[in-house]
Amino acid sequence: MAFFRRWLLIGFALMLGGTQLSAASPAGERAYAAACASFQDGFYDRAETGLAQFLQNYRKSTNAPQAMLLLAQAEYRLGKFPEAIVRLTDTNNLAKAQVAGLADRYLYWTGEAEFASGDLQGAADTLVSLPDRFPQSSFGLNAVVAGAAALGKLGNWQQVDALLDNTNGVFERAARLVSTNPIIADGRLLQAESRIARQDFSAAVVSLNLLHPKLTLEQDWKRADLLCRANSGRNDLDAALAAAANLLHIARQGSGAGWADKLAESVARYAGLLEQAGRLTDAAAAWRENLASETPVPGQQLAILKIVELADLQNILADAEAGLEAFLDQFPASAPAELARLNLGELHLKDFIAQPSATNHLAAALTNLNQFIAAYTNSPLAGKAYLDRGWCDWLSEEYPQSLSDFQAAAERLPVSEDLALARFKMGDAQFALKDFSGARTNYLAVLTDFSGLTNVAGSLGDRALYQVLRAKEEAHDTAGMEDIMRQLLEKFLANPPTDSSLLLAGQGFSSFGSNAMARAVFQKFELERTNSPLLPQVAFAAARTFEREQNWRAAVTSDEAWLQSYPTHELRPQVEYARDWAVAQAGDEARAFQLFTNFYVEYPTNAMLTPLAYWWVADHYFRLGTNFEMAELNYQLIFQKFSMSELAYRAQLMAGRAAMGRFGYPESLRYSASLISDTNCPGSLRDQARFAYCEAKRALSASETNNLSLQDATNMLSQMYAEAVTNIAGALAWCETGDCDLLMGAFDAATNAYAQVLSSPVLTATDLPPDGPALRFRAQVGLGAVLEKKAEGLALDDRKALLTQALNSYLDVVYTRTNEFWVKKAGLQAWALAGNVDIGSAEQMNRFCNRLEELLPQLKNVLEKKRAAVPHP
Repeated sequence: MAFFRRWLLIGFALMLGGTQLSAASPAGERAYAAACASFQDGFYDRAETGLAQFLQNYRKSTNAPQAMLLLAQAEYRLGKFPEAIVRLTDTNNLAKAQVAGLADRYLYWTGEAEFASGDLQGAADTLVSLPDRFPQSSFGLNAVVAGAAALGKLGNWQQVDALLDNTNGVFERAARLVSTNPIIADGRLLQAESRIARQDFSAAVVSLNLLHPKLTLEQDWKRADLLCRANSGRNDLDAALAAAANLLHIARQGSGAGWADKLAESVARYAGLLEQAGRLTDAAAAWRENLASETPVPGQQLAILKIVELADLQNILADAEAGLEAFLDQFPASAPAELARLNLGELHLKDFIAQPSATNHLAAALTNLNQFIAAYTNSPLAGKAYLDRGWCDWLSEEYPQSLSDFQAAAERLPVSEDLALARFKMGDAQFALKDFSGARTNYLAVLTDFSGLTNVAGSLGDRALYQVLRAKEEAHDTAGMEDIMRQLLEKFLANPPTDSSLLLAGQGFSSFGSNAMARAVFQKFELERTNSPLLPQVAFAAARTFEREQNWRAAVTSDEAWLQSYPTHELRPQVEYARDWAVAQAGDEARAFQLFTNFYVEYPTNAMLTPLAYWWVADHYFRLGTNFEMAELNYQLIFQKFSMSELAYRAQLMAGRAAMGRFGYPESLRYSASLISDTNCPGSLRDQARFAYCEAKRALSASETNNLSLQDATNMLSQMYAEAVTNIAGALAWCETGDCDLLMGAFDAATNAYAQVLSSPVLTATDLPPDGPALRFRAQVGLGAVLEKKAEGLALDDRKALLTQALNSYLDVVYTRTNEFWVKKAGLQAWALAGNVDIGSAEQMNRFCNRLEELLPQLKNVLEKKRAAVPHP
């Protein structure tokens, strides 16, 4: 709460300096006056010395208690907090202060010193106690706000609210009397911060709107900051952007201590929101303000990284390159220049990889990396620079130099993916120089030295084995080749090919990144080792390369050739399943159905593949939508015969959905209830089962004369959102609750439930989960439906007010244009609503109908019929 620390420290000590002197001697009066003058003018060292001497020489003076308080304040200003606390809490000093009527001020400044020394709980206890101990003290308001600030720093927002929201408390009473008091503004800002901490963003905006317009610059900045955070929290991006722009405007006016940090923070906030709004070019331009020399180093470094990231997202590396070059020209000796130089080299390298004909980018990459290495030899980033320069040499086919750079990188990099890549590329350079033994050593190091880095095994493991195999072939070293091929097959058949480095887009770093090249290696092995026991596995691996290319017909042909060649091999079930899957992916649904059916008849006990065959057949029936009974039966076979697998739980869930499809609601409930009560069921599937249970209950409610099923559903959902406040399941539970409340006619409860969805932390975060947007749209459409219901029977003006809100809720969905299903549902609701209640003009609604036809051309005939049937104004 540093934003009001300075205000609370202004003025109180100065009041003491003007107190009527009553020392016994003129010399004592002069000494006291001189010390007070030093304090008032800000010469705290002189004041400390003068006041100490005064107290030593005139300890019985009536000014002694005041001098002791001033001395403690001088020590406070000098950062001598423990000394000030000892002085202010000394028993003898307190007794004299009590007589002089200064005890409340001693207590107040004790709290301030505790706050400044980091004893936040002690400060809170001290300051909050002041109004109770000294009800008539003029320091009560200051103490309450300062105590609330200490509690806020501790995260005790509930206690902050108890202090500041109490209508009969010191703060609210003062606020009603003198709203222009700067301390009141500090309290309102604290109130808003508390509401934001508790994610009550709308209430935070209300508190901020209570602020008097006459604020200090620092308070004004804090208000804009909190307004920005509150509007972001309630997902009002336009309002958040407006607040952020104002925040930046205020920060640019500030000067002195702390304002450089505030300006950097303001730029980051504004740029981040621009990025969130999809205005990437504007965001990059905003970040450039933090490249100024006055910006603190961390802010400059973050700006560099964000500018590069945004340019990468927009595929406009040239803009980032130009920005970094301008920064380096202006601030060549600044601390962030190191990172800027490295990033500039990497950007040019990426540009060259994307367009190899642009050799100027390769030259620019080398120039910047050479400059970096020359200037920052001992930098912790030097290893990365050598790795990047090694790539430049490699792409120029300068293999000796690339080997030297990759080796230098390996010597400097910590254990990391970059180090594994450096060792791999050392192997590649040695391979190109025909040092097959050295290459093999480095490839094997990639396999053995990075066991703690799972990404290395996934991205480099298969390629390293592949390169070891090639190196052995080139050196005619047949020892161990069978074992290497066996390991390679295990990795190849289990893992898809991946790239490891951000510099490798479109380039790859071994031919094993290409399915065609991998297939050639397998086929060469088959030709040269006709007696190898690995031939069936190698042939299967060659067939799997077609799967990876999604060349399904070639995959089918290869698998069937394998089945002809190896009719009794133990891999036969796997190859048959792969063939059946490829047939399905090729679009031959009828043949795939027959093949999968034959598979589970032929291999009834294959625990790995037979459940998958049942699953495909069950899904086939489910997709058709005409035979849910057979879908349910095949899902049942999975969990009845293979009950120990996770697939069995998923199959039970799908059996319930199939039962719903055939209107078997009681059976669907039994499936769901079984999963909910099974403690071994994975948590995510249990959540899905709970939602399925509630869906079945809603379906049953249609045949009931009471709301028992819906009440059961809402009870289940209340448990869910209580357990999952901050994740998507909790938000979905609120939405389902709103649907149930709407069906029960509990419209206020439904309104609250949908509002909970729209304000859910998981749906107001920057990075929405995949299901987040659709869930927001569903809640907005639900809210519109509730408002329509609530409007029924009201007077015309009240009805129109609610229906206008409903219309706007629908339109919020329509104008996103991001989800066809919800755009369609909301659009039809909006058009019909506006037309029926005379909210919009005929021209306006015709234009809206035209927009819906543009967004959803498949609905043109439906819309034309509705337009003809509904009497619009």
